Amino acid sequence: MYDYTGPHDYFNEAYVNEWASVANSKRPFRPEVFDAILSELAVFHNSKVLDVGSGPGFLAERVLNGCDIASYHLFDFSPHMLELSRTRLRDFGDRAMFHQGSFLDKGWWQSLPAPYDAIVSIQAIHEVREGARIPKLYGELRLLLEKGGVILIADEVNDCDHKEEHLLSLSEHKEALLKAGFEGFRRVHSAGDLVLFAATC
Repeated sequence: MYDYTGPHDYFNEAYVNEWASVANSKRPFRPEVFDAILSELAVFHNSKVLDVGSGPGFLAERVLNGCDIASYHLFDFSPHMLELSRTRLRDFGDRAMFHQGSFLDKGWWQSLPAPYDAIVSIQAIHEVREGARIPKLYGELRLLLEKGGVILIADEVNDCDHKEEHLLSLSEHKEALLKAGFEGFRRVHSAGDLVLFAATC
C-alpha cells in the first residue's frame, strides 16, 4: 500500500505545510495553469470532477469558484494534504468531497464514485516515479470517465533539453493516452516547466 519512492515526505505534516506554503511562489505560473484548466472545464455544466493528486486544494478552490461544479472529488494519498484542502474548501460544503488513496495501489480506482465528467491533475502524474508505469495509470483513469469526458493533465515533460526517468515526453503522453482509449489529444497551454494537455474519452 502506498508504494511511493519519490523524494517528498508527504506523510510528514511539517513538510506538507512547508510544501504548500511555497508551491505557488516557487512556481508563480501555476495560477496561469489553473486558469487554463478552468477555461477547459467551463463547457461542462453541473459537472462531477475528479482531481488526482489534489494536494492542498489550490486548483480545487479556483475551479469551484469559477465553474458550474456539482461535486469536486479530491484524491490524494497524503492525509495532511487532504486536511489542508478540507480547511481551504470548507465554505463549499458537500460540493467538495475528499478521498484518501494512492494510484499506485492495485484497484485504487474501484473505491471512487465514478463516473466523472472530467479528471484533472497538476504536478501529480509524475509521482508514479517511473515513466513506464504512466500508460497503465492512464488506462485506469479512463475507467473513471463518462463517455465524452475529458482528462486534463499538467506536468513536467521530457524534451531535448530535459530528460528524467520518471517523466515522459509530450509525444509519449499522447501515445499512452491513445493506447488507453482516449482520443483528440491536444496541447492546451504551457507555463514555466508545466505543460497542460487534454484528451477525451
